[in-house]
Amino acid sequence: MSDAFVFPGQGSQSVGMASAFTSAYKVGADTMAEIEDALSFKLSDLIENGSIEELTKTENAQPAIFAVSMICVRILEKEYGYDFSKRCKYLAGHSLGEYSALCTAGVFSLADAAKIVQLRGRVMSNAFPEREKCAMVALLGVGVGDVEPLLPSENVEENEVCVIANDNSDTQVVVSGYRKSVLNFVKLAKSKLSIKMAIELNTSGPFHSSLMGEASLKFDQALSAFIPQDFKVPVIMNLSAKPLCSKEQVSEYMIKQMCSRVRWRETTQQLVDDTEIDQVVEVAPGRTLSKMLTRSFPDAKVLALDSVSEIEKFINSK
Repeated sequence: MSDAFVFPGQGSQSVGMASAFTSAYKVGADTMAEIEDALSFKLSDLIENGSIEELTKTENAQPAIFAVSMICVRILEKEYGYDFSKRCKYLAGHSLGEYSALCTAGVFSLADAAKIVQLRGRVMSNAFPEREKCAMVALLGVGVGDVEPLLPSENVEENEVCVIANDNSDTQVVVSGYRKSVLNFVKLAKSKLSIKMAIELNTSGPFHSSLMGEASLKFDQALSAFIPQDFKVPVIMNLSAKPLCSKEQVSEYMIKQMCSRVRWRETTQQLVDDTEIDQVVEVAPGRTLSKMLTRSFPDAKVLALDSVSEIEKFINSK
């Protein structure tokens, strides 16, 4: 039997989220130092001593979350000898988390992946200067099949864009686009559907929508400096919800992901349905993905490595 690992995206950040791992393991501290050298930025100071408002900014949250995930991966590999290439069937990550998955799969070195994530965070943060004119809203209690028929046509004017950004589960969908269009859609959806709650997300742009097109072009231009390597483990990509193991295609997938739907519901369904996978393991920080998985699949074996004790428990179970 094999494991599958999933990596969280933006929104899982918290002040102090790296300290337990960097203080308990030398490899944890060394990994943080390696990332900071690559970024030329004292990321640990921001994570440990910064305000949650500063840490939540897209350009900061993305490298910070990536760093904590990769610290945990390095602890598993170097402290405990966990071999992802032999013991893990699939890797997957939610939006930003896809970059942690690609780094774990060996497609990019730690230093290169950190630089790519920092670049991505900056490009996305600056993509939409008039932030008050965009919005992302999570709809709870409904699925993509409920929401999609109510959405405006794909051929609407740019200032009317409202699309599904995240198909997270059967009971959670995130819509993204121009604020007026998004809020009008939420009002319509509430009148037609049994929505438990609508939560506006704290984001700096209409992520995973066509409005990120200019940002994706800038990201594309910068990505040419980074050469993907062979996959050690297939990664189920957000764009297709299918495993990818071709280094020739990975840059295209990364670029398109910025403007496209995160197909997380299909990704997790695939992991749970695979009879060769014994358990799905979320890597720190947080438990957002594992909680979502447990709600969707109560009988699935799901773990969250969000503390030193949980890492030890996972290793001791092997």
